[in-house]
Amino acid sequence: MVKVTFEPWKEVVIHETIKYSLPDMIKLCSLGVQPGGLTNPLSWAEGIVFRFTAMPMNDEVTRELLQGKVHWNVVEWATMPEYKNVIPIGDINAKIPIIDVSSTAVLCEIAKALKEKSSK
Repeated sequence: MVKVTFEPWKEVVIHETIKYSLPDMIKLCSLGVQPGGLTNPLSWAEGIVFRFTAMPMNDEVTRELLQGKVHWNVVEWATMPEYKNVIPIGDINAKIPIIDVSSTAVLCEIAKALKEKSSK
């Protein structure tokens, strides 16, 4: 029998955040997308849409990952109160897929923290 262990992250360290208006986030996501194409998906939880870039892997980052500490280099995000599974980009007839990650506790906590940081 194989033992399966689920161990959530203990800490997510976000080194930089960039808040955009939703129209600006859509423009940013549409850069370089071919007409009729799809962009990389964005995540949605707690009324915000976001994407992140993880820190490049090295010995120290790997060691911390194994201890439950994740490092994200940057999180780009915008307020989007209502979930939509896709955002159309009208001028190039492309789409931004949106993934509802609200069932993921860690990502919901990150979304809440981003909103709290923004309101200060």
